[in-house]
Amino acid sequence: MIRIAVVDDEKAMRDMVCKCIKQTMKEDEKESIEILEYTSGESFLEQVKNGELFDILFTDIQMSEMDGMELGKKIREAHSKMYIVFITSYAEYAVESYMIEAYQYILKQDMEYRLPDVARRLIDKISLDSRQYRMIKIGEGQIKLYYKDIIYIYKAKGGKYVTYRTSAGEYRERITLRQVYEELGSKMFVMVERGYIVNMKHIYKVLGDTIYLEDNCQVKISRAKLAEVKKEINLYWGN
Repeated sequence: MIRIAVVDDEKAMRDMVCKCIKQTMKEDEKESIEILEYTSGESFLEQVKNGELFDILFTDIQMSEMDGMELGKKIREAHSKMYIVFITSYAEYAVESYMIEAYQYILKQDMEYRLPDVARRLIDKISLDSRQYRMIKIGEGQIKLYYKDIIYIYKAKGGKYVTYRTSAGEYRERITLRQVYEELGSKMFVMVERGYIVNMKHIYKVLGDTIYLEDNCQVKISRAKLAEVKKEINLYWGN
């Protein structure tokens, strides 16, 4: 289920945003996409604090109480993976929306032709993420690890097990790192040195030969692969 929140204190604008989203939905997606409307940033934030999970947030910036920028900052602090799309009449908010790492910034006068395209790309992206996973044996059972949740994968020198680092914890599998890399078969991952595979989705900074990832993780890039790895990261970010 893909959950989309629309936050605006004007009903006419909420209706317009919902209409733009719905016109991009395919017939077989209508049961798997839920759109919820909120009249204020406070009411949406309360739901999030109560444990409600959302994939995408479309929010107006100018609202009578909490504005969209403040809402975006609070959401970004608590839920780094939620896609945020700002909607406004004023172009001067573009720089601030970039600082909050908003996915898109849409001017209201462009909404009817831009918002459907943005919504479609996000729905496709989230749908693809939900289909990409790896089954890991845990004792006598198995666990499904979604690619998007893997921060990095490593194998200690001389070790028999590969370890998958995720925000929920670590999982181990007896397999070679090279075999894991080949079986993943995704451009999301890059091998940064013989013992580490990094998920580029979780990189927020590269400084010198060090990759900085979510959950305060740091991984060194080998000198031999430095130029190649930085090129792959730049290509991934560009896409």
